[in-house]
Amino acid sequence: MMVIARNPHAGTIPSFENSKTSVSRRGLAMIETFFRTLWPGGVPISKDELRDETAVLWDAHCSMRCGNPARSWRVLSEWLRSRGDQPEDYGRLCARVLNWKERWVIARLTEARVARLLVLRRSSEVLDVVAQRLTVDPHFRPSSAADTLSLAQIAARGGAQRISRILLSDFSARFPGDPRVSVSEALKRRLTQQAPAQMRA
Repeated sequence: MMVIARNPHAGTIPSFENSKTSVSRRGLAMIETFFRTLWPGGVPISKDELRDETAVLWDAHCSMRCGNPARSWRVLSEWLRSRGDQPEDYGRLCARVLNWKERWVIARLTEARVARLLVLRRSSEVLDVVAQRLTVDPHFRPSSAADTLSLAQIAARGGAQRISRILLSDFSARFPGDPRVSVSEALKRRLTQQAPAQMRA
């Protein structure tokens, strides 16, 4: 017996045809309108791409609900790789899983998005992404020591000292023995010394 669960990513309950999920035209239209409003200057996404994206998200969500988080993450990460690891795809997925109860999903998506933006040297964008995430989750950090330090350095150079201090606050505890710890401590001291000077200025 097939149990039909409500699709959390579409406007209607989709039908099943030959064991494949289809999204109603009304639901797809609602999704398309939402994303064009959310990213008015972004790269347009076709209806077919939206349909595929919705199917992937539902597949991942169903795996999560069935107690298979490993498969859920694999579905999402493989789809992202199949599309060339585009930061815009990460951004849309982050927006669409925002209300999932499994908070680790958006955390891992954001970690991967940050890593990709750093590779592409999109500094201002990666700072915006991290600033937004820290507002919601003050404990968010990039996954690796290299990414965390790189981002802290970018933030310090870009005038986002608060973000830099947050990222460095627990660096040595997260990455004990990492050779970057000494660099992070030096940057943290410099930021601490700058703060009183800026207050006096």
